Amino acid sequence: MQLLITGGLGFLGIQTARQFLKCGRAWSPSLRAPAPLTQLTLFDKHIPTEPMPVDVIHDPRVRIRSGLITDAEVIEELVEESELAVIHLASMVSGDSETSPFKAWEVNVDAQRVLLDTLHRVSPRARFVFTSSTATFGPVAPRAPPPGDFTKQQPRNTYGFHKVVCEMMLNDYSRQGLIDGRGLRLPVVVVRPGAPNKALTTCWSSVVRDPLSNKDVSIPVPADSRMPVASYQIVVRALEQMMNTVSSEELGFDKMLTLPAVSASPRELYDAAARLAAERDLPIGKLHEELDPVATRVVQGMGSQVDGDRALGLGILQDESVDSIVRSYADDFVFGGVELEDIEVI
Repeated sequence: MQLLITGGLGFLGIQTARQFLKCGRAWSPSLRAPAPLTQLTLFDKHIPTEPMPVDVIHDPRVRIRSGLITDAEVIEELVEESELAVIHLASMVSGDSETSPFKAWEVNVDAQRVLLDTLHRVSPRARFVFTSSTATFGPVAPRAPPPGDFTKQQPRNTYGFHKVVCEMMLNDYSRQGLIDGRGLRLPVVVVRPGAPNKALTTCWSSVVRDPLSNKDVSIPVPADSRMPVASYQIVVRALEQMMNTVSSEELGFDKMLTLPAVSASPRELYDAAARLAAERDLPIGKLHEELDPVATRVVQGMGSQVDGDRALGLGILQDESVDSIVRSYADDFVFGGVELEDIEVI
């Protein structure tokens, strides 16, 4: 059984790979059940230069490929086996989508259509797990309930608009029986180690990562801005559940679930990092605001919390608190829980 992860060499892709290598199974379209994983392909635009977890680098089941997801020939090469499942993480993030909307359409929407068409032709009814975003909801009126799976989506940014289109595409391909699709609307995923990406919400990670390295951090949005957040540990576990345990019948027509999340501000995450630093007698960097009007406008148009009750009812888990999120990150990437190694040319 083979598994393809697009966007697989980004942080979330690598953590997802670790989850599936550990569980060792992915959904088989012929058996209609999870089957032993024999090959895991990590595909991305570039092969990373920064160190990767050794449990990924040295696993013989792992295959690393790079190329443009907008290239149909590349997709043909990736989708070559009938016993295949796909986790589609690849996208152009919110900051780049806002400045280059037409290129973002090619990456976020057109590429998914080509991928689904190719997958249907090579592996009919293959399981396809897609990651959308809580950016699809847009702002919520004062005193309105948190948005969830039954909320009308009104995104106020290009990235969220593209994700809504992809959700509808996924549902229709699934309705027609072309694929076995399902997806998660992800909140802000924290805490990401390494260099920040170009997502406008990246500062929700920076306010933990940099201060715990005794570096000051400046953020482009008000420190009290709230967004729904989830740890990468919860996210990758949910992706594995969506692949292997949540059935199409349980999902019904709407294959998208909103991941349960904690509503948190950069300041709250920074404060949690400061509490941990005090416990461990570590130095802590300072938090500063350097406000950017575009980043502030886009982030404040995304909403501050979500309703993940439907996912909870299907067994998807939720983080306990901002403190638990920060501690889990620190255990992996501050206190040496994840062993890293430079990747050689593949």
